[in-house]
Amino acid sequence: MSLALKSPPAELPSLVPHYSQVETPRHENGKKLFDYWGAVVAREGSFRIGRDIPARPIAALLRNISINEPMGDGKDMRVRLAGSGMRRRFGREVAGSRLSKLFPSPAFEYHRDIGLGVLSSGKPHIVDCSLKRERIEELHSEILLLPIVDRDGESPLLLVGSFYFG
Repeated sequence: MSLALKSPPAELPSLVPHYSQVETPRHENGKKLFDYWGAVVAREGSFRIGRDIPARPIAALLRNISINEPMGDGKDMRVRLAGSGMRRRFGREVAGSRLSKLFPSPAFEYHRDIGLGVLSSGKPHIVDCSLKRERIEELHSEILLLPIVDRDGESPLLLVGSFYFG
């Protein structure tokens, strides 16, 4: 039996992000990543790709981690690496994508500006994010933005941990 629709279904309203900064991680995996990052920075002075990530203590978290790099002029960032958990948010592989192609305005500017602020200050930033369609929450996550450096020990990168509630 087949079903034919006389007219296409009405388009769903867009998901609208609601962001709020939080002081400390609340998600269990966010706490693990934050504590590991802090311990490495305290011991080594920086958190470096190749030395500190990937690493056994956070192996189970890697699926929810992406690494973003600023593009030359600071007007965009590129997702250099992305764990498979990023598909939950974006519905596809995002490695190699620019933030400007992943997020519409003003969410793009928010993510870019927060990320560049973390890189310039060297301080982490933690965000509670709720994606809502009208008044219904569709996805709730905690996003950790942590400053790290590339293998050369100098080039700034952004480690982004996205951990979902529920």
